[in-house]
Amino acid sequence: MFIADDNILGRLENDEKAFKELVDAYYTPLCVYSVQFTDSLEVSEDIVQDFFVRFWEKKLYRTVNGKLKQYLFNSIRNASIDHLRKHQSFVFTEIEEHAYIMDVNPDDEVPEEQLARLRHYLQQLSPQEYRILMEVVVHNKKYKEVAAELGISVNTVKTHLSHALKYLRSCKFITLFSLFSL
Repeated sequence: MFIADDNILGRLENDEKAFKELVDAYYTPLCVYSVQFTDSLEVSEDIVQDFFVRFWEKKLYRTVNGKLKQYLFNSIRNASIDHLRKHQSFVFTEIEEHAYIMDVNPDDEVPEEQLARLRHYLQQLSPQEYRILMEVVVHNKKYKEVAAELGISVNTVKTHLSHALKYLRSCKFITLFSLFSL
């Protein structure tokens, strides 16, 4: 699902197609990750879009030290928390402390016990929510594609995805690593 970090970083300097590949590969996973903080798919989409614009225009890819994937997820975490600080009347101190202490490493193994819990929670979703979650998050399909396949509107896809993510978050279980380990 993700692209090779070193391959894409080397091509970004002179290749807009490489940037499009990067956005196509990471946009949805970064939005899903951001929803964990914002509880809003629309807000998360704005955060990720703004990040990618800055990343390209300010040539932030030149500053990436280490793994690109980790850089992207950490940047989105920070941008999501900054958004909450600016737009919420109260501060989520516990979320902030936990998120800033913990560096994201999307390559970590997920324990079998945690996968079993995830499967249990996924079974609690409606069939429509489950299918949309799988298509968008796991199979990295665009909202428009999923809407066409299911014969529903793009807004309905977003609503079902948002409900599924909120439910998983309410179970205190949603993590990007778990969703992508299926």
